Amino acid sequence: ENPYLCSDECDASTKELAHPPELMQDRERTGLITYWQTVTWSRYPEPLLVNISLSWNKSLELTDDIQITFEYGRPTIMVLDKSLNYGRTWQPYQYYADDCMDAFGMLPKRVQDLSATNVTRVICTEQYSRWVGSKNEKNVRFEVRERFAIFAGTKLQNMDNLYRRMESMKGLGDFFTFTNLRLRLLRPALGGTYVQRDNLLKYFYAISNIDIPA
Repeated sequence: ENPYLCSDECDASTKELAHPPELMQDRERTGLITYWQTVTWSRYPEPLLVNISLSWNKSLELTDDIQITFEYGRPTIMVLDKSLNYGRTWQPYQYYADDCMDAFGMLPKRVQDLSATNVTRVICTEQYSRWVGSKNEKNVRFEVRERFAIFAGTKLQNMDNLYRRMESMKGLGDFFTFTNLRLRLLRPALGGTYVQRDNLLKYFYAISNIDIPA
């Protein structure tokens, strides 16, 4: 059986079988993984679209990578959005897809492809969306440290240079600033294959943790 497909019973009306949203940011001190889970893709071919919005009611600045931990497979298509005005307007932060050209009409890029002149460019990456045949590949990142390293060095040993660039380079400080973040989940993990109609009840999104250092 495909290792990315879950056969566990879920029931939102029963506490022991429920996976509510607060489990995305709880402290898992017991060692047991808890996670939020959506409904399954029973209405295929209607898309399984889910938005997760996070609000802080103040401006924050990223200090390290955003990391989202998925259980039972990472989405094959997803968008991370941000807002600078408390959710009134949104702009894409990064696109994620197993095929960037097919999903968004964009060539795939990595942060390593960026330079000081285009570090704020919004890219589409295939790094976190392709099936790699391992349940251990759970994390999706928005790479902040690698962007910092363009100015501060690979070990971030020259942070003073980064701070100077933040003040002098138009748009750089704003790029790492936000009041709200939003995940748009557009297509769930498929286990490295096409959509199998016999498995529609086993396609879903599940997030165990969202880490946003800011």
